[in-house]
Amino acid sequence: MSSSRRGVPTLPVPLLRDAIAREAARLSLRRAAREVTVSPNGLRNFINGSAPRSATRAKLERWLADRDRVTRPPNVGQLVRLLNELTGDLSPHQTTQLGRDIAALLSKAYESRSLSPPRWAQELLRHYRARPGKSETEVA
Repeated sequence: MSSSRRGVPTLPVPLLRDAIAREAARLSLRRAAREVTVSPNGLRNFINGSAPRSATRAKLERWLADRDRVTRPPNVGQLVRLLNELTGDLSPHQTTQLGRDIAALLSKAYESRSLSPPRWAQELLRHYRARPGKSETEVA
């Protein structure tokens, strides 16, 4: 992600579209459009695939950034399933090692900022920790 002139992160349009659609579904389309300061038809067209103008895109990104809410923490099971889907061409051993590396990297990133890793990151570390008596293919 890069930053625009106004300090708002620039998301790829498909990710922005998906995030805006999810937020608009939580509200009404009209309310979301009013908060973004675009027309309901313009918001609907964007959600349905039209390319936004740069000013509209900035409004959408700013609105999304201002909402800055996490609906729920990541679920370890979802993360493991996603990793397994992403690594379909790798061996189970390589997938497990990648999971360990990602979990360790997350943990180190939090610790380098003097923060305790959140519970989901700790659970991910525990999930990928080698277990005595089990082969690596049984971990993932």
